Amino acid sequence: MLCTGLPTRLYQFVAATIVLLMLEGCVYRFGNSERTYSTQPRTLYIAPVADNTSRAGQSARLMAALKRLLAQDRVFILTDKSTARWGVEVQIIASGRAITRVEKCDQGNEILASGAVTCARIKENGQLPDISAEEEIAQISVRARAMDLENGALLFQANFPNLTTGPYPVVGDGSVRSSLSNKQGLHPLRYNENSENAFESLAQIAAQRIYEQLVALPPPAPNY
Repeated sequence: MLCTGLPTRLYQFVAATIVLLMLEGCVYRFGNSERTYSTQPRTLYIAPVADNTSRAGQSARLMAALKRLLAQDRVFILTDKSTARWGVEVQIIASGRAITRVEKCDQGNEILASGAVTCARIKENGQLPDISAEEEIAQISVRARAMDLENGALLFQANFPNLTTGPYPVVGDGSVRSSLSNKQGLHPLRYNENSENAFESLAQIAAQRIYEQLVALPPPAPNY
């Protein structure tokens, strides 16, 4: 036997090294086969995002967010319809905002969030509202499907209803009481910024959901 006469510790070291090398070879082969399977290029065409709502800019945001995700994944190759194997259609079917918190003027607030209306004006004119939105959330509903452009097979079809953001302030700093009454002109600017940021976040959320559906699909059968 070749190892006869070797010190025990040296024999154990040599044996352990051989086992580790064998295991490393197995892991490498397994890992390599996994990479070969998962990184097969998938040529993909994304049709212009359709928007059934009246809110401007949503379709462009969602299209850009989805393309960014797919471009970062080397499994996918974005191309035109004539050369793509898969096609993706996305439709925004609903969007809006919902108030999640209000404040009453009779609580002694100096201003109201909506337009920075003073409580004194409410007292003078009963037609003005006596409450004001302080926080709201943005919402969007999206439908998506993917098809094999070679044979017309439906790869997936999914609805993503009522995707929402966390609450964001209608008033720039989130509190009517903390009062921006000396800077009332900033209210609409800050509100618009908060709202636009919320819808940008929604585009990212919707794009991630669609991307997850595409990643879960097995690679297309090779063309012969």
